[in-house]
Formats: sequence, C-alpha cells, structure tokens
Amino acid sequence: MAFVIRAGLLLLALAAAACGGVAAPSAAPSSAPPSAPAPSAGANGSPSPSAGPATRVEGSVQSVAADRLTLAGGPTLELAPTTRITRTDRATVADLKPGLFVAITAKQQPDQTLLASMVSIFSESQSRLVPPGQRPLAEGNLMTNAAIASIDQVTASSFSVSFAGATANVVLAPGATVLKQSDVKMEDIAAGTKILASVVNGVAQSIQIQTQ
Repeated sequence: MAFVIRAGLLLLALAAAACGGVAAPSAAPSSAPPSAPAPSAGANGSPSPSAGPATRVEGSVQSVAADRLTLAGGPTLELAPTTRITRTDRATVADLKPGLFVAITAKQQPDQTLLASMVSIFSESQSRLVPPGQRPLAEGNLMTNAAIASIDQVTASSFSVSFAGATANVVLAPGATVLKQSDVKMEDIAAGTKILASVVNGVAQSIQIQTQ
C-alpha cells in the first residue's frame, strides 16, 4: 500500500512538470512527485486551444476496448492514438545508468551534495515531456529533473547528474526508494487493473498503471 501511495504522488509531480513547471516524478516525504497529463492535442499534434482543464480519474478497470476503457462503477474513458500508458515499478540501484533521465527528491547538504530519498527513472515518453531543472519542495527538499552523467563505480550508491547547464552530485540516503517508469501498451491493461488517468473532455491523455 505504501508503494501505491508513493507511486500516486509521483504521478502528481510529473503532471506539474509536463504542464510547464520544473517538477518531475517522484514521491517521497515532502515531494510533489508519474505522469504528465498533456493538453488535448489538435490535428497537427499541438495542444488544442479549446481543450479544457485536465481532471484525474482513478479506479479499477472493468473492460477495455480498442478505443475506450470503462472503470468499475465509474466513467468510460475514450482512448486516442496519443494516449500515453505507463507503469511504475520498484527498481534498484543497478537500474540507474548513465544517460537515463531521472527525478530526484533530495535534501541539499552543506557541501551542495543532494542526499536523495527517492530517485525515479522516467519512461522514454515522459523524458521528452519534462524539462530538466530544479525546484524547491516542502520541508527543505529539492526536486531535480536531470540526466545521469556518471555513476560512482566504487560505492554504486552515488552518481552525478546534469541539468540546464548545471551539475550535481547525488548520494542515495539509507533506505532510499528507486522507481522505474515504463511505457506499455493497451494490451497490458486487463480487467481489475488499477489505474490513474489524466482526462481532458472525456479523452484520456495519459494512463498510469498502479502496481502493488
């Protein structure tokens, strides 16, 4: 249950990031962390000027068709060719590789090192939506969206990142959580699957599969 709550928080941060902020996935104490509901797209793929605000819909899937998804006791969501579907799973330090785009929830130390309580690996589609950068969170934490530049091969629990012309050294705190977001297909959504969706005018912009 704790993981589901963390993954849900991660979705909220990504949503803010894709809407133009510098936030990202992640969820940890005091983070606003998968999933960035993009605005409704027009015929040329650009945001539609008539698109309404995105709303969040959560529930268990009752049935899935090629162009719609029905939630148990809830609404039916239309699916578009541009609907992004992702899943967030637990990962390990071994999954952190140079070149990956990540969201880091951390406290900045006196030596400017980031002591990370959570590192979330973006999916390929999310990496194209969230801008690199850094912003403050509650309780003195920082949210950093950045590409991993190098991994300390000795400790394996520290690495360097680069973002928006800046660099930072990151050290994983004891018990830090590592998550990995993956792009998946409609076939990966079965009846009973729990999801969190970002919906604009009845059309799902993004769907996050919630894992246990």
